[in-house]
Amino acid sequence: MLPGGSADWLLLRPDGVLELDLRATLQTDDGALISMKSFGLRHGPPAVIAALGRGETVDPSTYYFRTTPRFETAHPAYTFLNRLIAVAIGDRRAEGPIYTIHEVL
Repeated sequence: MLPGGSADWLLLRPDGVLELDLRATLQTDDGALISMKSFGLRHGPPAVIAALGRGETVDPSTYYFRTTPRFETAHPAYTFLNRLIAVAIGDRRAEGPIYTIHEVL
């Protein structure tokens, strides 16, 4: 992720669901630039969400954390990303979230 090339908006709804809206510019090892937009939801039992808020390690199967990343690039090696739909499973850790991204076939 390029420094200064991203923004993250969070909205905590009255029903306890956290809406996530992320815009980022990624740079690959070979210098390609990829724009990524992602919308997602995170929610779970109050005790689990409170533990996440304290930075504790929590089993990701105990809460719901899904996003839908979309990619856009003009780099020929990565244009396949422009044509796919993906769903990511999030794992919130103290040092930041980890996403496992799956292409929807």
